[in-house]
Amino acid sequence: MIEEKEYEITLVTKEPFRVGGVENPLSGVDNPVAKVGDRIAVPGTTLKGAYRCAIERYLIDNFFDQNKKIWLNESFRPCIPSTKLTPDENELVKNKFYNFYNLKEDKWDTKGDGCHYPCTKKCNEARNNSKKHYICPACYFLGANGLDGFVRVPFLYAEERINELYSANIDRSTQTVKQGTNRPYQLVPDGTIFKGVMTVLVKDTIRGREIGKARRLADDTHGDIWLENEPRAQEEIIEEFILDRVKSINLIGGYKSKGFGKVEIDIEEI
Repeated sequence: MIEEKEYEITLVTKEPFRVGGVENPLSGVDNPVAKVGDRIAVPGTTLKGAYRCAIERYLIDNFFDQNKKIWLNESFRPCIPSTKLTPDENELVKNKFYNFYNLKEDKWDTKGDGCHYPCTKKCNEARNNSKKHYICPACYFLGANGLDGFVRVPFLYAEERINELYSANIDRSTQTVKQGTNRPYQLVPDGTIFKGVMTVLVKDTIRGREIGKARRLADDTHGDIWLENEPRAQEEIIEEFILDRVKSINLIGGYKSKGFGKVEIDIEEI
């Protein structure tokens, strides 16, 4: 038996808003906003990225001592869900904000992995028992490489209401618009309401999974050790890591430096 809860997400734009879409040469629009069919959308990937960022920020703010550069509980450290780090991401890992399973830790450009399951042959060869993998809280809720999570993030939709503006480059010598640089782009005005339904897996009796409890994993891994170390009530887990974190999202989309992207999000159980 599968038990789920559904929550309606309501996102209201507080500033002009823009998530870019794919250009269509037949439309005549240079820089369109994201649409699915005839409806403008906040893609699930965009919302998931913002939600994951909110979880990561919460974990770092509450479980990491930045003065001593130590985690109060190491298993709360989020991973970088990638197979290769940028130089800047490598600095975040070196400063212990994030976890990354790098097989050669002295090189930032060496391939590695974020949270994943099961362990690969290379992982088992490279690590002793004390450094077995675990699944970080962010990946517990949103899924890791090879292991699904508990939260299904939706697309958010609004009735079509699109405005158009122009952007241009300025000639530094004349302080006028450079010839041929005046290009239109679409935007969603403030006050637009997007809605969608997020699904949370509460319990799966066949696979033996229940939100707020560590999963039984067959492979030799530390798994959801953060829940074994500091168990929480199911209602507290959902409130702290799902509802409150989604509500904390206040910026989404592009052009943030141009005054775009501020949003307000509410979420209620259906």
